[in-house]
Amino acid sequence: MSLDSWWGADLLQRGAEDAVWAIGTRQVTNAALRTEVARLASLFRLQGIRPGHAVALQGVPSFTQLWSTFALWSLGAQVLQLDPRVTGRERASLLELCAPRYLVGFGGMTGGPGVFVDECEVIVRRMPGDRPARTAHCLVQFSSGTAGRVKAIGRTPESLLAEVDRFATLAEMPQRGERVLLLDPITHSFGLLGGVLHGLNTGATIVFPTGGPRNARDVHVIFGNPRHFDLIASSPDRPAPPRLRLAVSCGDTLPHQVYEDFARRFGVRIGQAYGTTETGIVATDLGGGLGHRTVGAPMPGIRTRIANGVLEVHVPQSPYLYEDEPWVGGWLSTGDLITAHPDTGVLWLRGRADHIGASGNAELDLLGMEAVLRRHRQVSDVVVLGADPVEAHVAGPAELTPDELVSWCRRFLGHTGAPSRYHVVRRLPRTANGKILRSRRLLHERGLGA
Repeated sequence: MSLDSWWGADLLQRGAEDAVWAIGTRQVTNAALRTEVARLASLFRLQGIRPGHAVALQGVPSFTQLWSTFALWSLGAQVLQLDPRVTGRERASLLELCAPRYLVGFGGMTGGPGVFVDECEVIVRRMPGDRPARTAHCLVQFSSGTAGRVKAIGRTPESLLAEVDRFATLAEMPQRGERVLLLDPITHSFGLLGGVLHGLNTGATIVFPTGGPRNARDVHVIFGNPRHFDLIASSPDRPAPPRLRLAVSCGDTLPHQVYEDFARRFGVRIGQAYGTTETGIVATDLGGGLGHRTVGAPMPGIRTRIANGVLEVHVPQSPYLYEDEPWVGGWLSTGDLITAHPDTGVLWLRGRADHIGASGNAELDLLGMEAVLRRHRQVSDVVVLGADPVEAHVAGPAELTPDELVSWCRRFLGHTGAPSRYHVVRRLPRTANGKILRSRRLLHERGLGA
């Protein structure tokens, strides 16, 4: 296998040599990208990495990390992407589960969480054992763990290229010559595929957050998660990019207030890209015209159905790796409560199913309850779980009581549309990548609401 004969070689070779591929603190051309990928491929080959080896990557978000990913793919290696925030026991358990042949770390100075650096130190470590990758997947990512244990999820070259092709069918996606501020992590599915690989496919330039506003002033598109857009909308000294035409949120539910504040401030409605690590992109409303609770219509080629109020997506094979009871594929539950418009098929998100088979899932609007609770001046965070019973976990000061929340919700939701139980804590627990836990069992295990 060589640099011009692996599954993603066409993407890497597509743009003109002098075209700008990406921008950090400096600009990187396509020629420089290809040179660095070839250099790192030679380095990894000298370290003994061969086709079929599993290689885990973790460390500072950087050009170096992306170059290394492409280099390893060009060698025929399987790449395991570990979020840089995963540490300690969780990191050790994932490495034990996946048993990679090598661990590649990216070190050096950082500008803080989520801040991108241009280049950094590369440390290649040989791990115990000589077992090759156990599957033919080229990419292994990990679920967020918001609803249970973290799972290893495999993607094949065919599935990655098919998703890149789907993005290319959407007229609103970034085009050649446009600049995309990519705030979503490159270890996450949308950041890697909708951001980096789509940029290679179309000739759009990716702009990475380096801690300063200069390289973000002249962008056409912003890709991020709700926390990014909340921060942008609430920063009074942040100037509006004059050519901004598109803002797309992914990875978590988008609060109504963030949607409204951003539109008021910048004149652009936040759209949504909805998917899962297991399935890739499922549905989009890139322009945000359908509202913050609507995640859009299913993408071309994506088969969906709703079973007892929960969205299921058809997959040709199980995406889960290293499971004791392997599943051959078929209808995969997303665990998300969804209502589909009977005529347009547009999907409307209602929350997260705590029990997939619960009888009340088809009617619950958990996100509507969360929105009402967020409007209370003392509520800083909230998650509502249901059904049987519907349970609200609220973060707020010590003086905030469940009785106050009962009165508040009954005022706006009535008796039947409000949660049955309320638990007030100072802070809601989150996963290593910053998402709120949406599992009653996990919250109870941490002593919340038990």
